[in-house]
Amino acid sequence: MPPTKTRRSARPGRGRNPALAALPTLRQAVLYARVSSREQEREGFSIPAQQAVLKKYANDNGFAIIEEFIDVETAKKSGRTAYTQMMALLKKRLPKPPVVLVEKTDRLYRNLKDWVALDEMNVDVHFVKEGIVLSDDSRSSEKFIHGIKVLMAKNYVDNLSEEVRKGMAQKCAEGGYPGRAPLGFVNRRENGRAFLEIDAERALLVRNLFDLYDRGGHSIEALARYAQESGLRGNRGGMLSTSVIHNMLRNPLYAGRFWWGGQEYASSEPRIIPWELFQRVQERLDGHPYTRARKLDFAFSGLATCGHCGAAVTAEIRKEKYIYYHCAKRCRRESFVPEARLSEMFAAHVRLLKLPDDVREAFIASLRSSRRDIETDARERVVGAQSRLERLSKLIDAAYEDKLEGRIDDDFFQAKRAEWERQRAEAAEEITRLTTVSAKTLDTAIEVFKLANRAYDLIISREPREQRRLLDVLLANSTLAEGRLSVTWRKPFDLLALTPDPEQVNGGDPGFQNRRHSVWSGRQDSNLRPEAPKATALPG
Repeated sequence: MPPTKTRRSARPGRGRNPALAALPTLRQAVLYARVSSREQEREGFSIPAQQAVLKKYANDNGFAIIEEFIDVETAKKSGRTAYTQMMALLKKRLPKPPVVLVEKTDRLYRNLKDWVALDEMNVDVHFVKEGIVLSDDSRSSEKFIHGIKVLMAKNYVDNLSEEVRKGMAQKCAEGGYPGRAPLGFVNRRENGRAFLEIDAERALLVRNLFDLYDRGGHSIEALARYAQESGLRGNRGGMLSTSVIHNMLRNPLYAGRFWWGGQEYASSEPRIIPWELFQRVQERLDGHPYTRARKLDFAFSGLATCGHCGAAVTAEIRKEKYIYYHCAKRCRRESFVPEARLSEMFAAHVRLLKLPDDVREAFIASLRSSRRDIETDARERVVGAQSRLERLSKLIDAAYEDKLEGRIDDDFFQAKRAEWERQRAEAAEEITRLTTVSAKTLDTAIEVFKLANRAYDLIISREPREQRRLLDVLLANSTLAEGRLSVTWRKPFDLLALTPDPEQVNGGDPGFQNRRHSVWSGRQDSNLRPEAPKATALPG
């Protein structure tokens, strides 16, 4: 008997649901929204509003949004991040590319390149607020009107850029720096007016970079290490690389000038370094023959200049072991000076810093007793300088308002503004200088006087390279001519050094190292010292 066939009931989910099959298939779409700046994004200027409008349009017209693209940057140039990603999606070989939903023309593009690229892809674009749909089926008149809108959007951007450039050029002509503040300055805005102020803490370290490089003992790499050790960081807190420091040393804004748009301007912003220091640093960076980095590191190279022509006194090795110093230009063909002899000349000058114990102790006691008075005076002067700074800023703002109202002409405003800006710069520099006066500064001064009293003993007990480090602290400049050495002391050592006898400090008196003259009694000291060891005989 054949088996009986039974009919099974349909399981849920088997086959197509007639109700679902009756629903229309949603066409895929991508959403694109854009604002021009980060400020607009933070203020919630238009991104959420654009998304809401486009999503409502998609829901009302049967579009399924498969992806959203958001840009926060200008559309005047091609290459936007999210726009590029959207174009990559549209270029994929899909059976039917998705529709592009955008609020209006200037949200999608403001340059001709992006317009042409999107037009060649034959993609439907819905401009929701404008009520326009561009596709292959669009009439030529619709495409023509859309092209005019693109050109108008581009013209708007071009005109805006032109007005911005005009404003920047006017600000440059008035001496104001229109860009972001470099390290050592901070941007300030008051009453609609933007200007630079000195960052007191960083400005001192920036100036130190210029000073150290100007002395010739530091390379760019050494300055980077100095910046790291001293805590000098970039505006975002990062370490300063050698390229960043090199760009800082090249920036004339620190010295009162700046370049903008291929033209140099005199800055009315406060200065951190004098122009003369900036020029010397540029010569060294340019590889000037007398500031170029040396292959051999001699102890006293770069410490003295020729007394005849001003060139550097350089060194060379003879017979592979003897070091001699001479003018780099060989201007007078003078005899070379052995390193040991030059060391004796420097030591003879340093010997003049010796002070009697009673005078030294009295001076140190005076410094300690005046600590409180100096700090109080410094604080009062800082308050006064800050008051002048605020008053001058208010004067400039008031004069600017008078110029806008037509109460004064532009020439009068520019003249008064230049004068007040100069006074502002002086007040800012005074604040910077006075904020460094503290108990630590006075303690440093006390150590300086202690150092001065034993500088000679230190220098004769060191080998030439160690002598050089001490001489860098004591001396600002030295000249060598006709076998004689002249020195210029750094402050405050210039107040302590006795007037030298040229014959004694340069070897005219062969017994100079064997006896000590008392400055106070005017006669020879009866307690004669043994002959001082020569530099070449000192232990390394």
